[in-house]
Amino acid sequence: MSILLKSITVVDLNSKYNSKKVNILINKDGVIDKISLSKINVKNSSTKVLDCKGKMVSPGWFDFRSNFCDPGFEHKEDLISGSNLASSSGFTDILLMPNTNPVLQSKNDIYYIKNKTENNLSTIHPTAAITRNTEGNELNEILDLNEAGAVAFTDGEKELQNSDIIYKALLYIKQFDGLLINKPKDYSLSRLGIVNEGYNSTISGLKGIPDIAEEIMINRDLSILRYSGGRLHFSGISTKSSVEIIRKAKKDGLNVTCDVSIYNLLLDDSQIINFDTNYKLDPPLRTKDDIDALILGLEDGTIDVISSYHQPQNIENKSVEFNNAKNGMISLQTFFSNILILSSKISLESLILKFTSNPRKILNIEEKSIKVGSNASLTIFDIDGSWDYSLENNISKSSNSPWLNWSLKGKIFGVINSKDSKFNY
Repeated sequence: MSILLKSITVVDLNSKYNSKKVNILINKDGVIDKISLSKINVKNSSTKVLDCKGKMVSPGWFDFRSNFCDPGFEHKEDLISGSNLASSSGFTDILLMPNTNPVLQSKNDIYYIKNKTENNLSTIHPTAAITRNTEGNELNEILDLNEAGAVAFTDGEKELQNSDIIYKALLYIKQFDGLLINKPKDYSLSRLGIVNEGYNSTISGLKGIPDIAEEIMINRDLSILRYSGGRLHFSGISTKSSVEIIRKAKKDGLNVTCDVSIYNLLLDDSQIINFDTNYKLDPPLRTKDDIDALILGLEDGTIDVISSYHQPQNIENKSVEFNNAKNGMISLQTFFSNILILSSKISLESLILKFTSNPRKILNIEEKSIKVGSNASLTIFDIDGSWDYSLENNISKSSNSPWLNWSLKGKIFGVINSKDSKFNY
């Protein structure tokens, strides 16, 4: 079935139609057939015509870090619920972390993800664990996993502590221009910590994680990268110094990229004072000065990607004392509303690059743009719409979100991903 989007405003800095109100015709094969500033006459009666007045369209959104908990923890989320959540939240693509049970570390594990999600509207891109059981000691069969379809290598929630493993991984992955993703945190400095080390950790009595735990790891990994070559991505940077270190590394010509979680751009560590476990996160909430530095890093290109950091937890893992709670929040469904809050400081056009074009560039996945002849990968949204986030309309299997029972701005109208589409009326 072909689709006609009428009177829709393009948000795509890579398109000649950026900021223009256009009509877009997508043919039955899922290809953008025509884009026009004037009316498009439809001859085929089976064409679905959508009045998109007041709405915007961008290339399909790509989340760089989500965990759908499948296999092994399907009571928190699974591949079907997670994919439905993703497409309903505006995402046509998801980069999936390997922290499941069993860990995603064999060809069969990658095939399981790809086969189970091949008919889903959102395209799921599996990563593979770089080390056996994400224990950080023994490399997995990297070449086989790459051939099976793993798009990047990471131990996900587990930080790589062994310098020799980092070195060898970069050398192996360099053979096929692959990507190593590491979450920067020095275990010896952070193993007992659960929140940012500072004033609020002191008055709350909660053990802190110092800035240097992140910064030491970034400096170490960059030294190895400088020696070995290859491509390295830091996931979840959260401090002012981390931004400064990576900014200098990029100026020095190192092949390094990084992402920041959406929550680290909005929330500071004062949230922990009430011991709400929804704010127990990893990376932890930092200071307002750190947030300012992260936003500056987004503006000047030091930070390449904004990730949802979607980490479902069942109620038993959150309705406990703060010290005993598991880390993480669900954040796909509220992602766009959070982005709109940020857009008061950075233009929406620039922000959208951080979860459309940039993730695809980093992963060597074909970029999407709004132009004739392209396979349609589109997200349609309304910046003026509002909605109430509640348990009743929460799409995730889990409910660990601090935004529950809030009225939020920004609505997703629908997504189109090649031949498949979904619209929210």
